[in-house]
Amino acid sequence: MKQAIKMIKNMMENRIGKRLAREIICILLLAFGVSRKEIMEKIGASHTTLCKYTKLIEEERLTELFEVKLVRQVSELEKHSAKIEEAFTKKPPKTRSEAAEAIKRLTGVERSVWAVAKFLKKRV
Repeated sequence: MKQAIKMIKNMMENRIGKRLAREIICILLLAFGVSRKEIMEKIGASHTTLCKYTKLIEEERLTELFEVKLVRQVSELEKHSAKIEEAFTKKPPKTRSEAAEAIKRLTGVERSVWAVAKFLKKRV
C-alpha cells in the first residue's frame, strides 16, 4: 500500500500540483479510516494540517480546501501611483531617467530606470 500511495501521489503532483495532490490524498485516506499517524508518515502532512482537514470534512466544507488563495505584493510605487500620475500629467518626463528622478523626488522610493519604465507602462 505504501508504494501504491507514493506512486499515486507522484502522478497527481505532476498533473495537478503538490499542494492539491496532497490535500486530495489526505482527505481520501481520512475518509477511508486510515490513521492520522500513518498519513503523516506516508504523505508528510503535519498533525495541524490533518486536524484542519478533519474539521472541514466533519463540517462538510471541503470546497474551502480547493480555493486558490493568492497574495499579491503591492510595490512601493503602486502605493504612490495617484501622486505620480498627477505629477506626470502636469509635467510629463521626457526620458526614463528623468521619470526615475522625479519619482524619487516625489515619493522617496528609488528604483532603476527599467523598473520605473515597467511601472509607468503598467500604471500611468
